[in-house]
Amino acid sequence: MGTKHTPGPWYVQDDHGKRWIETEGNDDTIAEVHRRKRKGSVYSCEEAGANADLIAAAPDLLSALQGLLAAYEDPGNTGSTHDDKVQAARNAISKAAA
Repeated sequence: MGTKHTPGPWYVQDDHGKRWIETEGNDDTIAEVHRRKRKGSVYSCEEAGANADLIAAAPDLLSALQGLLAAYEDPGNTGSTHDDKVQAARNAISKAAA
C-alpha cells in the first residue's frame, strides 16, 4: 500500500514557542503549529506543543495501525503474539502523547 503523504519520520522543531513539523534529514517543513484560534483567543504553549507532537506522530501511528491490522487479518495467524507490532504501536502512541 503506497502513501500519498510525505514519508516519515516527522519531528517537532521548537524555536521560542514557534513550532513546526519537519522531515528527518532534509528539513522539509510539513506544517506549522500556531497558537492562535480563529476568534482571536490563544492556545496555551502546552496545548500547541501537544498538537505538534500529535501531528508529528501521524506517520508512525499510521504505520503501527497498518502493521497491527495486517497481523490481525493474516489467515495464518494462530493467536501467536506480534510483539514487534505491538511495540511499534506503543512507541507511536508515546510519541503522539509526548
